[in-house]
Amino acid sequence: MDKETVLRPGTGKGHTLHLEERRSVALTGVEEVLAFDENQVVLRTGSGEVALMGEGLHVTRLMMDDGQLTVEGKIDSFFYTAPRKSRRL
Repeated sequence: MDKETVLRPGTGKGHTLHLEERRSVALTGVEEVLAFDENQVVLRTGSGEVALMGEGLHVTRLMMDDGQLTVEGKIDSFFYTAPRKSRRL
């Protein structure tokens, strides 16, 4: 079963997440890869941070100019956090 999430906040670029059979996830609207290893990939998008959790995760496609990222492996879960607001002193 395929699942797609489209979020278009008032600011920032559009973002999509396409999950295929819990083996592959393709994202658009990626602004930055914050951290990754074989159990977790953390990204920043205009819709907030996205954390992908699983086993044997590896980035198979990364096109930062276009904001595209594909991750393959056993995907157990993913979740979003709200966009962080910068604090200025």
